[in-house]
Amino acid sequence: MGPVASEQGVVITGLGLVHPHGVGLESAEAVFEGRSAVACLPEMCGIPQATGAPVRDFISPPGAESSDRAVQFAIAAAEEAWARSGLAQARLPRDRVATVLSLSKGGLFSLARWAAGPPNWAAVTQAMPDAAARAVAARLGLAGPIGAPVTACSSGSHALAWGATLIRRGVVDAALVGAAEASLHPMILGSYRRMGVLAAAGTDPATSVRPFSATRRGFAIGEGAGVLVLESEASARRRGAQPIARVAAWASGCQTTGLTEMESTGDTLAHLIREAVGRAGVGAEAIDYIHAHGTATPANDAAEARAIRAALGDTAGTVSVSSTKGAHGHLLGAAAAVELVLVALAIQRGLVPPTTNLTDPDPEIALDCTPVRPRKRTIRYALKISSGFGGQAMVLVLARP
Repeated sequence: MGPVASEQGVVITGLGLVHPHGVGLESAEAVFEGRSAVACLPEMCGIPQATGAPVRDFISPPGAESSDRAVQFAIAAAEEAWARSGLAQARLPRDRVATVLSLSKGGLFSLARWAAGPPNWAAVTQAMPDAAARAVAARLGLAGPIGAPVTACSSGSHALAWGATLIRRGVVDAALVGAAEASLHPMILGSYRRMGVLAAAGTDPATSVRPFSATRRGFAIGEGAGVLVLESEASARRRGAQPIARVAAWASGCQTTGLTEMESTGDTLAHLIREAVGRAGVGAEAIDYIHAHGTATPANDAAEARAIRAALGDTAGTVSVSSTKGAHGHLLGAAAAVELVLVALAIQRGLVPPTTNLTDPDPEIALDCTPVRPRKRTIRYALKISSGFGGQAMVLVLARP
């Protein structure tokens, strides 16, 4: 949807990040520098030579030690975003703040613990998809609406849209939105390996994930959380907050091609890109940056590139495109949220994050995919493309404030 005359504008005033390069926004520097956190994992339950991107040396927030690992990630990212937004010191009534945070698989480690028995009600509550939203709202004393959209790898994008809708309609003045994931578990690693979408470690696991590369072979699973604080423009203005970016528009839909495949033609995704750009009230020429879903699988990268070229036409060649999954892995249910944090930082800094490991661009992609190094560029409007199992597809437009 896009704004109408009676709706309030929405801005981003706080960001929080937990990802394989570390905890806190400062750790995003590694992504902008194009460094990879993908490494070999210890052999897990008979799964040899597994690669992934874990959050190393993570310390649980005090008092959350018994929570699921994914919930701990969400709490850490939410506390940072909340503090950075300045709302912790504002006099905003807590029932005017929503919490929309997703665990697309629930608390996976808690679910496994519950399944192994004996019966444990605490593990059940931690395994639910709303566990992170409940925990964050309780920790920060937020009393507004709670939501937990579950749309696979696009969950974080849908969380942002839910929160922005509540603000635009005047239900709340602010919202914490995002998603978390902790799925470096034998069940998940084995499932994705059987699907054939995981990149082989090769001689150097750090170079194994290569979005848009001619030699791309798949992704590595990462973990972490991304949280953004959304606020009405009026609320931010009243307290003198400096917005990081503005939520301009979005469009969501479904690619009805099966559980895991993107539509090979890119038609549905191209339609959503055009819809989102149109709802933002601009033309294709205003788009300066696209953070692609970019999973580094042969078919899906090609389909996404077709969609971008079809939607933007002659201007596609002037847009900076990148996927940061080579740097931090594929965070599955938290992918969109973490990548939205990176897009907001890109807008704020005027710096396009690179596509890590893109040393041999696939000529059939035919886009400027920002290989290896970041690029200075004023970003007026940026698109974040998200796709997920079951055909989920979402395009968000963020803009300079």
